[in-house]
Amino acid sequence: MVHSRHVRDWNKQIDETSWLIGSKHIIRHVPGPCEANYIWKNDKDGSCYILSEEVDPVPDAGPLPPDGHVRQIHDAGDASAVFSFSDALILKSGLPMTHSARCLFHTEEAGKVYLLEPYVPGKRLNEAWWDIAESEKGRVVTRVAEIASKLKAFQSDALTSVDYGGIDPFQEQRDYSVEALQRQCESLGMDCPVLVPSHNDLGTTNIIINEARIAVLDWELAGYCPLAWVRTKFAVCAALHTDSEYRVRVEQKLGEMGFPEVKEEYKKMETERLLE
Repeated sequence: MVHSRHVRDWNKQIDETSWLIGSKHIIRHVPGPCEANYIWKNDKDGSCYILSEEVDPVPDAGPLPPDGHVRQIHDAGDASAVFSFSDALILKSGLPMTHSARCLFHTEEAGKVYLLEPYVPGKRLNEAWWDIAESEKGRVVTRVAEIASKLKAFQSDALTSVDYGGIDPFQEQRDYSVEALQRQCESLGMDCPVLVPSHNDLGTTNIIINEARIAVLDWELAGYCPLAWVRTKFAVCAALHTDSEYRVRVEQKLGEMGFPEVKEEYKKMETERLLE
């Protein structure tokens, strides 16, 4: 089977109750009663999901219908894509990533990793932001900033990442070595002797709100970075530009909490790179 370049196209529908993951695995939704070998049971309706591995021959499959049981909820080009199976399961596909203790299944195919996890109840912030009250927006912004602040308690003396060879602040650089990244951080005026954990992808698609609770998803881009990067990220990251109001407000809240930033220095560096 020849794959499309984009990971968003690697999850295909066989029929209304079964889907092809990559080219070797099938997930089937059974309304009930559940069979003994199910991978996940949905307690809300008693249905379950069954995973078949290394299927041969591989059945024909096509694109996901827009109104089907499975829908795409996040797309980062060829880097990653996330799909929801109703309100029961989440499938993540993309570049190599760490799987959490909640992971039900993971596999790698053609340099892409697939993770299957239970669905986190609630609504993604990108879907809810424009409908929630101003007071709720303020609460969410404050809570996201507080989560970033609490991570400061865990410190390191070395730039490290969870999954990728390049630490987040300078992934676009040709030299991904820790030494080169540290030089770049220092050249921008970041204080590097003490480094703190940074989620590095706190956009609205990775924030779940469920009544009074807020959950942060997808930690595969996390790493130890200079403190100034935590706030600077919200000011310069292209991936967060579609969430402009949220992004600006979190960046401002982090400033109120004492987080430093080097956004003007970073933007100047980006301009100079474009002229090279």
